Amino acid sequence: MEIESIRTLIVASPLADLASCRGELVAIQCVRGLLDAREMRVAARLDELAAAEPSVFPEDELAKAAKTSLKKASKVRARQRAADDVPQLADALASGDTTGERVDAVANATAGLSPAEKARVAARGDELARAAATLPDHQFRRLLEQIVRQARVDDGLAKLQRQKNATRLRWWTDDDGMLRLDGRFDPVAGVELTGRIRNQVERLFHRTQPDGCPTDPLERQHFLQAHALLALCDGRGASGAPDVTVLIDAQSLLTGWHERTVLDTGTGVLGLPIETVRRWACCGTVTPVVVGADGVRLILGRETRLANRAQRRTLRALYRTCALCDTPFEFTEAHHVHWSTHGGPTDIDNLLPLCRRHHTLAHEGGWHLALDADRTLTITTPGGEVTIHGPPRARAA
Repeated sequence: MEIESIRTLIVASPLADLASCRGELVAIQCVRGLLDAREMRVAARLDELAAAEPSVFPEDELAKAAKTSLKKASKVRARQRAADDVPQLADALASGDTTGERVDAVANATAGLSPAEKARVAARGDELARAAATLPDHQFRRLLEQIVRQARVDDGLAKLQRQKNATRLRWWTDDDGMLRLDGRFDPVAGVELTGRIRNQVERLFHRTQPDGCPTDPLERQHFLQAHALLALCDGRGASGAPDVTVLIDAQSLLTGWHERTVLDTGTGVLGLPIETVRRWACCGTVTPVVVGADGVRLILGRETRLANRAQRRTLRALYRTCALCDTPFEFTEAHHVHWSTHGGPTDIDNLLPLCRRHHTLAHEGGWHLALDADRTLTITTPGGEVTIHGPPRARAA
């Protein structure tokens, strides 16, 4: 690659007016795609050389050349694998019609899929490549989510578990003495964490802002989010569940994924299992906005599905802990045994205090709970194991 000739061509491009600036931005995107494609080709060639020379370590070569980390260099390899799975994406990159970021999105969305599931995604490669070249980012990601969801044979719970297992957090001190954080969280934990932080920003800084707050809007938001996180860590933050709004269509909430599912948290997170949304709605973690197939709003709010104070006091009199373990009652959530999303009433006879772990198992874990009139609880696991828990011993509140 002749760097000087490329540099000369770039610098020589005139930027006389708005039209020329717009044209240059289009050209930059095209060149960026060409460079991404070339980087992938280099990575593929390094793999070939490594097979013949064990001393060649492709990620190390990529990291050294880009002056970056091995983790970031591994993204190029993941991008290459995604382009191998969907060759039309590689063609779109090579022609400058899209960028490596779009291929990265495909790599992330298809991670953890089986070979058969990836083959179903690849079968729609032409559609993906056209979308990567023409659609705005949010529309492309929504189509990608739909394609991957339709290719999966499960409801996304297996991928969520893999993502939970990949949760990481690290920190270090930079050259200025500032503590830096870098974390990876599964979509469910991520939505809840960012929901708490956003709530804290609103609660603490709606009227007044701390000293030193930047004037730049983006920097100010980052500044306030950092202070909101500190407030949560030192106990100044509000307790309770985060308030996250999720847009979902009525059919999906009741029966699960379908071809025209609408599920949007407004955070950019894709592929949430429906069972997670049902659990959120059950315990009031989210404000569901439920829409019909025609897009007409059906339900806004959650008041009718949440146990009121009197009902929680009654449950507190019956149960001092989670109905299934020793977690104190104060850390439980009122679970609808017959789910509210399936028409279950918010009556005391249909409510059960469960800790977060067992509440998750009742929704995402596939456990089936049956509550008799005397509050004898029968649990059937996905494997068919049945356990029976006798009624609680009522005590004075």
